[in-house]
Amino acid sequence: MRNTNKKLIFKCIKDNLNLSKRIIAEKLGLSTTTVATVINELESDGKIKTCGTAKSTGGRKSLLYEVNPAAGYATGIDIQVDRIIFVLLDFAGNLVSTKEIPLTDKSEWVVATVLNDVIPEFAQENKISMDEILGIGLGVPGIVNERSGVIDFAPNLEWENVNLRSLLKCQAPIVVENEANAAALGEKGFGVGRNVSDMIYVSVGMGVGCGIIIENRLFSGTSFNAGEFGHMTVEYDGPACKCGKRGCWEVFASNKAALNRYKEKSGLALKDFDEFVQRLIAGEELALAVADDIVKYLGIGIGNIVNGLNPQMVVLGGKLTEAKEVIYDKILQQIKCFTLSKSLTELEIQFSALNSKASAMGVAGIVLDQAVEGL
Repeated sequence: MRNTNKKLIFKCIKDNLNLSKRIIAEKLGLSTTTVATVINELESDGKIKTCGTAKSTGGRKSLLYEVNPAAGYATGIDIQVDRIIFVLLDFAGNLVSTKEIPLTDKSEWVVATVLNDVIPEFAQENKISMDEILGIGLGVPGIVNERSGVIDFAPNLEWENVNLRSLLKCQAPIVVENEANAAALGEKGFGVGRNVSDMIYVSVGMGVGCGIIIENRLFSGTSFNAGEFGHMTVEYDGPACKCGKRGCWEVFASNKAALNRYKEKSGLALKDFDEFVQRLIAGEELALAVADDIVKYLGIGIGNIVNGLNPQMVVLGGKLTEAKEVIYDKILQQIKCFTLSKSLTELEIQFSALNSKASAMGVAGIVLDQAVEGL
């Protein structure tokens, strides 16, 4: 009971600004004595701090409390096919810093070496010791066994049965999560999904993945494989996919699909997807035509998902969203074409508020949640 009250009181302080002991007691239905005892413990541990006093009501002014941001830090890492994105969150969940580095070799050994080098460098750049890091969160574009942390299958990284956690030299706890699941949690905790209970995050990268939030909780499925909508078949005899099937959604709707389509139409191989986005934003006719193809297939897939799950919100994330001013109306039209009118009535379509940081912030958020559970 004591530990439960401690977590409840801490979360109450974290979720609300500038609370007094009396207000906390009223909100949680606890005695002021219990709240005062826990507050003293949390303050002594450095987890919370005072932040002023309440307005006087005639007697002694009440102290107000907030989470101490410097009580610890979480590092979130999103491993993509062509880059690695790092974020640092403080104990209050504020974004302290972000960093992005290119990834030219996808081998798990190379990735582990890069992480072992960059993680302490990232902390040092922000004047934080590794002892202050509460944990490391890793977002990976593949199927992750949540019990073991082993990456069962990540086709776009060409990984199978990879225990990346065991290759890292960090002493802090390490969390591994599917990148789309992590991004869904990121948007739920820090982005546009804060006020909805049922949400689908569609991650458009070199592949396509989905994170599913149902009744405010991540839905992972029986074998932690839920959300792999990128491998639903949209054309029975379509092109081969790296998963071994044919005609998968991501073959038609991913960044890789856009680059392949651009090359087919022009004979020109673009340097990377960033270049495609730049051409799209600039209004290049060919890039606009390719984007129309990609958006059509995104509409087909999202329509199928909405028809099946009937969420409150769909959040679209990935590099493509940098061109949202160009594609927003088109994607809404396509989703409307393939979605049942009843499901569409209360559906909200949003672009990620966290952009490329959604997955990294999501896994960093998991680290912070686990730290709170350990209070």
